Amino acid sequence: MKLTYFCFEGTPQELDASEVVRELVQRQPGTVDTARRTPRVVADPDSDDFADFGWRVEGDVPGVADEGQDTVKAQLAFNPAAQQFIDFMAEAGSWESVGVHGIKRKTWQEGDPLDYSGYLRLRRKGSQYGGFAYAFASTGLINFRLQHSDEIAELTPDAYPLITGHRQYRVSIQVRDEETLKQALALAELAYSAT
Repeated sequence: MKLTYFCFEGTPQELDASEVVRELVQRQPGTVDTARRTPRVVADPDSDDFADFGWRVEGDVPGVADEGQDTVKAQLAFNPAAQQFIDFMAEAGSWESVGVHGIKRKTWQEGDPLDYSGYLRLRRKGSQYGGFAYAFASTGLINFRLQHSDEIAELTPDAYPLITGHRQYRVSIQVRDEETLKQALALAELAYSAT
């Protein structure tokens, strides 16, 4: 398998307008994830200009506290697989004793809201472990509290081992479509059972 990875820096509008980025993406063989939903277009009240701010995310993101809804929806607005990510959260968040949490930053003090701008932590209430899954709404990337093995590779061919980060969270998958959603849910069940 050959993997080519590009990282471009710029605003979504700048990247959408870039002919260079468009040409590079079109030259790549195989599948390329592209957004297929209708963009949300917002009129600038100070001018007649229109700006694209991603896609509308209707309703609440399952399991996310009210204080984190706007932040998570803003991240999902630019995730081409937002619906599959929401489906993952709905299913895994519905399991017995599962809570979805933001994180406490180093400067967090009693009474401060949790931070939902990085990732969502899915945790089994009463567990002495941290979360069983860490989900990034902006990319659909989910890290699981599992060790990569031949069994996991066979069960979820799109999952891959992580070599950096916390030693307990060594399996990751990016939810891109219905197939990777099914694999992510299978990994989540394994991680949930282990915590």
